[in-house]
Amino acid sequence: MKIYGEIPGGKNIIKDLLYPFHTYYPIKFWSRYRWWRNGQLSVLLPHLNEKRQWVTVVDRLGAPGDALITANVIRCIKDEFPSIKVNCITPHPELIQYDPAIDSINKSESFYSFDSTYWEMIVRKERNENIIAHNMARLKIKNYVYKSKFYLTQEEKDWANRKLQNYKKPILAISTKSKELVKNWIHENWVELINSLKEKYSIIQLGDKNESVFKYVDRFAGELTMRESAAILSKVNMFIGPDSLLMHIANGLEITSIIIFGGSRPVECFGYKENINLESNPQCSPCWIHDGFEKCEYDVKCQSQITVSRVIDSINEMCK
Repeated sequence: MKIYGEIPGGKNIIKDLLYPFHTYYPIKFWSRYRWWRNGQLSVLLPHLNEKRQWVTVVDRLGAPGDALITANVIRCIKDEFPSIKVNCITPHPELIQYDPAIDSINKSESFYSFDSTYWEMIVRKERNENIIAHNMARLKIKNYVYKSKFYLTQEEKDWANRKLQNYKKPILAISTKSKELVKNWIHENWVELINSLKEKYSIIQLGDKNESVFKYVDRFAGELTMRESAAILSKVNMFIGPDSLLMHIANGLEITSIIIFGGSRPVECFGYKENINLESNPQCSPCWIHDGFEKCEYDVKCQSQITVSRVIDSINEMCK
């Protein structure tokens, strides 16, 4: 079985950017020395900052949302050590290409390097530690801010304005699918929710081509790039969806959001405080299930415990 995250996002082009680890002596001594030095990175950061040295931060898990989490990690490092130059290696450079905290994207990995990852949290099925706090603790940085940021160009904003200029009612954006099945709210609940909201809101659907098809929504799902989806999202009044890329983008654009977590991932680890985060806590949670590695044996009951009325109450609370 492959090691999860060994090649970020499974993209071979990223593999070519990574610093090689030599497996044969004598050059293996150099690889072991570099490995040891990077194990001391928390101690070396003040010196690297003083000398304005380069550090590469690798988006090790490589899902689209992880690119924005990695950018958050980089901003926290730069807050503490503002003179360090940061190169980011990620399978999704387009999502962070305008972030001013990042000095270069997808250049070859430098000698000094840090993995943005929460794999250890997945393995131990963490309940409480925030994902950014986890990364900062590995660098012995005490201060951190868990907040996404997403940067759009003026051209992208203008394009989104034109796409939505004929909408008269408040616009509510939904996304109903994550690639992880345990994160997905029940289809019938979405149907009921849409029927309850269609008179008051214009409902648009974002996401990829795997999104379910619904009546009474304008479907953008599967038709837009990730950056185009972000531009559209920047113009809506509210977003409802799972713990996914769009959750991170919406937070980065300051969009009011209701996130249906269920029980697979703890809100304490991933939930943004600006959102209403709907969770359930059956005995099997948090499972941290990733498709292809584990499978839910409880019919994803954590999602069935999030009722339509609870979502509607959350919408009303957001609108006060």
